[in-house]
Amino acid sequence: MNLKVESARRQLGTALALYLMDHDPVSVHCLAGGGCEVIEFYAGKSAAPFVTQVLNENPNIDLERFRRLQRQYWTAFKHATRWVGKGKAVERDDDELLYQFTDEQNDVALFIGWSDYAKATGTMPIEAQVQQAWWIAKNLEKLHPNHSKARYEGLFPNIKSLPRADQKRLLREKIEWARSVPEVMSDPKTERRALILPWDHGRGE
Repeated sequence: MNLKVESARRQLGTALALYLMDHDPVSVHCLAGGGCEVIEFYAGKSAAPFVTQVLNENPNIDLERFRRLQRQYWTAFKHATRWVGKGKAVERDDDELLYQFTDEQNDVALFIGWSDYAKATGTMPIEAQVQQAWWIAKNLEKLHPNHSKARYEGLFPNIKSLPRADQKRLLREKIEWARSVPEVMSDPKTERRALILPWDHGRGE
């Protein structure tokens, strides 16, 4: 068992648990950002990580710009200073950026992190599986043309027209529904461990 992968799993799992409970979005973002950074490497060892997949399907995307957009809030939250050369650090001024931060920035951070976790391990908790479908339903314009939209529209009809609170309520309801579907829960690709796990040398039993 790779303890680095397990450490990413705990960050992503705790982030998703807090997110589903509508708890502190800053903590969600910081945990998701840390998990994303680690798991992207291991996804790349076994399959194309999410960012590579995006670039393959959208070759005109500027990779550096994509990474900045993905990580800008996480970077601002975790650093008080920035380097200005010759070993000198000055205080960062991120207030304008952070005033723009909302829980909605966590949607894509969790989507990317769990996508890479699935590539690295071949499994994903049911909560993450449903959040993936939920995010796609909210962003059907980003879905590759070869993929059908009907499945996502059926699971989350008119999701984009709902207020944010109702969108997340529907997400939680669909998670509970998915837990009651035996063929989904018994699928070997469904990881059945809890989202929040102890650190028992990575076993989490």
